[in-house]
Amino acid sequence: MKLLAEEPDRIEIDGRHLQCPHCSRDHFHRRRMRVELASLAGMQPTWHETVAHTFICSHCGLIQGFVAR
Repeated sequence: MKLLAEEPDRIEIDGRHLQCPHCSRDHFHRRRMRVELASLAGMQPTWHETVAHTFICSHCGLIQGFVAR
């Protein structure tokens, strides 16, 4: 079983093409990842679960993630 089965693609976010900051390539595999975010309200953190869109560089494997605003 191959973890990244689909073909990598160029990604555009807010009108800008995504580029890997490590190797400067521009083709990525798409994934969604569940993440927990903490916000401070008083003395105790409040945890929120959300989904991040992640892009894995097809050349070096660096993962970049974005949470919807």
